Amino acid sequence: MRIAVLSDIHEGLNRKNTKSDIMATLKKWIAVHSPEVFIISGDMTAGPEKSLALLNQLQSEYPQTRILFVHGNHDIYHKDSELAYQRLLEFQGNLGNGPVELDEKWVIIGDVGWYDYTFGIEGYTKEQYQTGTFNDFTWPDKTNAHWTGNDYEVTERYITRIENWLSEYRGRNIIMVTHFVPCSQFILSKNDSSWDFFNAMMGSSRLGELAMKYGVEKYIFGHIHTIYHDKYKGIEMICNPLGYYPHEWAFKSVEEEIFSCIKVITI
Repeated sequence: MRIAVLSDIHEGLNRKNTKSDIMATLKKWIAVHSPEVFIISGDMTAGPEKSLALLNQLQSEYPQTRILFVHGNHDIYHKDSELAYQRLLEFQGNLGNGPVELDEKWVIIGDVGWYDYTFGIEGYTKEQYQTGTFNDFTWPDKTNAHWTGNDYEVTERYITRIENWLSEYRGRNIIMVTHFVPCSQFILSKNDSSWDFFNAMMGSSRLGELAMKYGVEKYIFGHIHTIYHDKYKGIEMICNPLGYYPHEWAFKSVEEEIFSCIKVITI
């Protein structure tokens, strides 16, 4: 079984900046390669309505490929992010609806994950991280994502939900999917507080601990816009973002970038 992996498509911004139809190119890739499963690990675009429409469009046009999805932080940018989350669950392939059994051996389990500042640097308080502001820059989630509860509480809800599913499928070959980063190993530090401060918003070490506790085989994530495919503590870790044009792209051509960027794994 061939599983395609991509995250951080940021369709709206990349369409605007490239002046090209990002989705048409993505559809062309699917038409050419026809993977059995396509996992999108967050940040399809900004806001739940647009993300939902794009996901439904992909699935309806390519029914032979099972589109699976966890939302990213941009997907729930809304005046009520709880409502946005529920709206995105209307997409049948949203892993927030529950585990997806691929066959008698393999199961995919996931949800966004969120962050609890475990990747934050020393010297700053919980309150400072909660404001999400360093000098004159404020982390966009603080103005665009509106949850009931603080980041700790949001993370706890996701952790509890994911762990319940992992426990249920203990002993199976598990592919775990989140948008947020599970291990500090994959966080880029620059020894520059204006950058490193915001690593607190990259994910949670508790996600990685869950993966190790339940013997996850493969872990797919996004958010950091840096490509990784490596073994870490026995787990195959895959981060495969499209990222922002032009400074995070290897090619100027949309087709070259997308066709070179999508990773296919086989189980």
